[in-house]
Amino acid sequence: MIVKTRSEEYNYIGLQLLNRRLPEIHEMKELIRSKMHMALAGINGEVRVDGVFNKYSFPFEYVVLSDVSLESFGKFQIDTVFLTQYFALILESKNIGGELSFKLNPTLLERVNEEGKVDVFESPEVQIERNIYLLDEWMKQSGVSIPIYGVIVLTNSRVRVIEPPTKYTAILHQTIPVYLRNIPREKKYITTKEIHLLSEKIITNHEPYFPYPMCSRWGIHPNDLHSGVCCEKCGVFGMEKRKNGWNCICCGYVDRFAHEKAVREWFVLIGETLNNRQCRKFLHLDSPQSALRILNSMNLVRSGIGKNTIYTWKWR
Repeated sequence: MIVKTRSEEYNYIGLQLLNRRLPEIHEMKELIRSKMHMALAGINGEVRVDGVFNKYSFPFEYVVLSDVSLESFGKFQIDTVFLTQYFALILESKNIGGELSFKLNPTLLERVNEEGKVDVFESPEVQIERNIYLLDEWMKQSGVSIPIYGVIVLTNSRVRVIEPPTKYTAILHQTIPVYLRNIPREKKYITTKEIHLLSEKIITNHEPYFPYPMCSRWGIHPNDLHSGVCCEKCGVFGMEKRKNGWNCICCGYVDRFAHEKAVREWFVLIGETLNNRQCRKFLHLDSPQSALRILNSMNLVRSGIGKNTIYTWKWR
């Protein structure tokens, strides 16, 4: 059974918002859009893996933990952990179509798409190797010693493996149940109670990954972005603050709470803190009092007094 579902995909959200505020002519536009599509493909692939575990069950005690982010000798993120009394299995899902070649020296994944274009990615084998080591160390710190295996799960139906991986098996997501049933279960390393205690500890220690602010991450100057409040109906920036709310200058749409989305986008894209002057500039406000009312109306963390007051977003 799945005891931990997937968290909100903060990286994809950030890429969406960054793509929306980047002008079409910006030199980073194509890259950000590509990364956004890749992030969405990854999410869809992980959802297919979740669908397998929602559909099938197994004749032994187990739990499934999706989207695990922990820290031992470094922070690490695992797509899916399948935990039993006999072993733990890391499932690294890849929603990549085309012809795949798992290369050595250096270790990388090469993909040739339908147009013949060659793309190179970090090898899932390297990711699994790293995550096995870090998860093993984390479990040892928790007093648990259990074999940890890894498998590469290919979730795209239009994939063909030309050169298979050498250390870890690659399977299609539809074959997960068969693969799991064939893993030897000869020795119990933990009890049923310990499975659930360990899964609870993983959930408690889970630390979501917040890749914000996105401008810093991608080396984009905040001044390059479209500022202003965005109309959710027509997508135009520069809604105007009126007594009845925010009015779109293009389509006439009125949104009383459009400022809340814009303030959140500041923290996602531009900075970890926000002051009154920055708020006025980003939301296109003239009045310090209007900005103050907006900032105080939201559930932000406030520090400082007077003109030195700054606000931060509570991500957790």
